[in-house]
Amino acid sequence: MELILNIACGLIPLLYLLIYVVKENKKKKKRNYLYGFVTAIIIALILIVVRLLILNVLPTERKEQDNTTTTTTTEVTTEETTTKTTEATTKVTTKAASNYNYEKILNPSGGEVLGNTSKGYEVKKVNGLYYVDGYLVANKTYDLPENYNPGSLNSTVKAAADQMFAAAKNEKGFNMWAQSGFRSYATQKSIYNRYVNNDGKANADRYSARPGYSEHQTGLAFDVCATNKPCITNGFDNTEEAKWLSENAYKYGFILRYVKGKEDETGYIYESWHFRYVGKELAEKLYNNGNWITLESYFGLTSSYDSKPVGE
Repeated sequence: MELILNIACGLIPLLYLLIYVVKENKKKKKRNYLYGFVTAIIIALILIVVRLLILNVLPTERKEQDNTTTTTTTEVTTEETTTKTTEATTKVTTKAASNYNYEKILNPSGGEVLGNTSKGYEVKKVNGLYYVDGYLVANKTYDLPENYNPGSLNSTVKAAADQMFAAAKNEKGFNMWAQSGFRSYATQKSIYNRYVNNDGKANADRYSARPGYSEHQTGLAFDVCATNKPCITNGFDNTEEAKWLSENAYKYGFILRYVKGKEDETGYIYESWHFRYVGKELAEKLYNNGNWITLESYFGLTSSYDSKPVGE
């Protein structure tokens, strides 16, 4: 698209000028070339403005049609990115890398032990939140209270994201950021209902969480966008930025949350842009030398609206 726009900005004014000069040369009376030159410059300026507007709008698109499915949509809409700061985009600025441990986020003590997963990991419920082996979990089985509202991305997650995006910038020149971080219960409800109205409940459930079941509400997950690349849509899948993230995110404590071909485990279609912070130790295990393992598979969890949490 950018190449086409660049060619148009140069070619259209030139063609106009050539046609104008030819017409002036056919005149027997006095010829006026200045008017043609000025008009060509004006046309070029207008095209440049249009180009800039198009390139700025394209990265904010949220959905694109997939030839192999009835719909290929995502969890975020353009409208969402214009909501209040605490519930919308979380721009993470890049900065120079420094020593950072990417440790597991400390979770509250106490609570009720509900039992063990199929793989033997302890499940606890603390203030309405589910923790598996100490990690906060949110999927189609394990929900979050409606009033749970951290208000923004966790500070540890922000710091780790800073480091990751700075490394991508230094190593590859990529300009990436967290386009959608924390989302409240109310915001998720609005998003989900809109998708249901547009695509039907069955389709919406494949790519959007019902209110109370979204990882975005935890403040531990975000979606990634990159300059001049499709944003939060399947067009991002084959970009160099997506490849870099898949191969390097674990170094900064992040996991590719919705793995390709693992919809039966996570409950959601592949999302190359959605990352969740778990700390470097677990992230490296789930990275599995490039063959990502899902949280559900690793801990032995279900992710289905028809399933109940362990012990309930």
